[in-house]
Amino acid sequence: MRVRTLAAAALAPLALSGLVACTPSARSDDASRVAVRFAAAVAGREGSQACSLLTQKARESVTGATNATCAAAVLNVQERGTGVGQVEVWGDAAQVQVGTDVVFLLHLPDGWHVSAAGCVPQPSAPYKCDVDG
Repeated sequence: MRVRTLAAAALAPLALSGLVACTPSARSDDASRVAVRFAAAVAGREGSQACSLLTQKARESVTGATNATCAAAVLNVQERGTGVGQVEVWGDAAQVQVGTDVVFLLHLPDGWHVSAAGCVPQPSAPYKCDVDG
């Protein structure tokens, strides 16, 4: 199921929440690694691994109103490619281009987690995402 998201707008307030004591490049690298791990888990049909990288809201989004488990539902996310392109980090939020998709992440106390995935830009809205949380 594709969900419209205003992820970029939703992440803007988080960017103002402050920085963690970590260099910008280290934060970018860490966010990129999680985004690539997520895309690789989906491509490799490793649903449990992919779900472990999602935020709680993203896990709820991916299952929607279905009775499917997160591990099963997340395998429907359309991730296209694994190479990292542009990476942007704003405090506790990040956007990573993985292949032809965009993955949005949030930095939580235990590290980076995917908050939206399978995202592609849309002419009438910022992004259209398979999972949005």
